[in-house]
Amino acid sequence: MHEFSIASQVWESVARAAREHGGGRVLSVSLELGELNLVEDEQLRFWIGELGKRDGSPGVKLKIAKVRGKVSCSECGAEGEAGLPGGELDHFAAPVLSCKGCGSRNVVVTGGRELRVVSAEIEKGEANGGKG
Repeated sequence: MHEFSIASQVWESVARAAREHGGGRVLSVSLELGELNLVEDEQLRFWIGELGKRDGSPGVKLKIAKVRGKVSCSECGAEGEAGLPGGELDHFAAPVLSCKGCGSRNVVVTGGRELRVVSAEIEKGEANGGKG
């Protein structure tokens, strides 16, 4: 249900913007999504689609730009992509991050937690009851 709550927050933000700009149908939403949020893209797309159907925007498309995890090492001072023992992120367990330089796990996350609505394509609605 992690994806549903994220989709709900994203959708509310986009729906509010659509209302503020004439109330048109939402055609697409573009997100920047940090990989350390451990969000399943397909589930997020599903829920945005369902919320769109519910609110009069059937067929809304969700575009996701992934943001890599980045860390700063407290041991050697290196900054860069997060090292993930075993390779890829496991969406069902918290990742153990490490420095790619020295291998230390004493790191501070500096990137990869983003969740940003970059843009939304909104069909022009009929403002003022179709007048003006």
